[in-house]
Amino acid sequence: MALAINPRSVLHALEPIGLGTGEVESLLSYLCRLAASHSTSTLSVSRAVAQRFEHDVEEQFDWYHRSLSGIGESALTWSSALSALTSVSRLDRLTFLPWKEVIAQNGLPIVSKGQFCPQCFADDQANGKTPYFRLAWESKSVSVCHVHRSRLTQHCPCCGKDNVRHAASLVVPGWCTKCGAFLGSEAYCHDTHSAIQPVELWRARQISDLLQAQDQLQVLPQRQALVDSISHIIGEMDGGKSAHFAKRLGISKSTIHYWLQTDNTPTLEASLRVASQSGISLAKLLCGDLSGWNAPSEGQQLALALLKPESRHRAPRREIDWAEVELLLQRCLLLPTPISVREASRRLGIEPRQLYLNFNQTTRQIGERWKTYLTRRRDAHLEEAMPHLESAGRDVLSAGKSLNLREMTAYVPAQVLSGVHGLFGVLRDVRARVETKQETH
Repeated sequence: MALAINPRSVLHALEPIGLGTGEVESLLSYLCRLAASHSTSTLSVSRAVAQRFEHDVEEQFDWYHRSLSGIGESALTWSSALSALTSVSRLDRLTFLPWKEVIAQNGLPIVSKGQFCPQCFADDQANGKTPYFRLAWESKSVSVCHVHRSRLTQHCPCCGKDNVRHAASLVVPGWCTKCGAFLGSEAYCHDTHSAIQPVELWRARQISDLLQAQDQLQVLPQRQALVDSISHIIGEMDGGKSAHFAKRLGISKSTIHYWLQTDNTPTLEASLRVASQSGISLAKLLCGDLSGWNAPSEGQQLALALLKPESRHRAPRREIDWAEVELLLQRCLLLPTPISVREASRRLGIEPRQLYLNFNQTTRQIGERWKTYLTRRRDAHLEEAMPHLESAGRDVLSAGKSLNLREMTAYVPAQVLSGVHGLFGVLRDVRARVETKQETH
């Protein structure tokens, strides 16, 4: 990991990845890499930071439930705290904080379960770089990777579980926190492109361009400049008639009235709609920069209308061919690599409960096959990791220290530890093995 040249600091002065690009890492990613550089858990580092700057830390403190990369108080507190402890300035650039004056306080939803692009992780590793979480992935407005034109995912296709990116005490960016598998494996980079809509790619590019622009900001964007720009756009496109412009955006006219006549600030989603219908980039709109902008012609407006979000309609009732479903389930039993019932459910688009109700025997066979596979894989992981664990255990015990997770992380690579299931029980076995071998010698 690259270290910045800085004076003394409490924590390692890690150099942020991707500054000045649309691929800038998130503050959450920075925290995880910081923990790895200290050979400790992310939970330990987060507790140390929280205790130092917030003083009062709950016993059940979960660092990953905080929106570290958004525009709220958590982002401000943690970016400033980590800057102070690492001596790396302006870590707020790893959050959306530079735009807090032009995005409503609750107008930038952060994903609750970490999403990611497997192909981005694969590229990081192939290029000899450290895998990391992109800041763009934190926004709910982004659902696809515009670089690889693939959909972001929240689950590990290997173990079939969701929320596997960072919701754990020990996190190594790029590896599943549940089973330890690399999330950028070529076997996982198989998402179909056909389901991706042009508007999704456009939104992802706009957010990417926004993040690229934020590192070059000379002054922070201000709400009044944004509101003045929206007012000018309405005047040029609809003769100042807010109701007509609201119809273009698919929002109520009272919403625009609140922007222009009160101190309300548009949400990120609303600003994306304004950008989509006026033809201006999101970054320039939020900066209040209308230089070079002209109202789109009638033909251009027709093209821009394709980006207008459609009204939500109830999906038509689905007719399920249960004979076809049974055939596909039988094929799942013949796959070289077993899959979970949850993964089979996802592929078929049918809830697991329905599979158990209609094809109980086949579904249970899939589940049992998956459990057997998991057991074999865990045993294989443990067999590969045991030499590392025993060697580290001897060193720890020889130093007169207790054999626990904190001590082991200083000797064993995090990638090895994250793949060991039931680590605390395994450490008891390691201690017994080491002591037995010492007695025989």
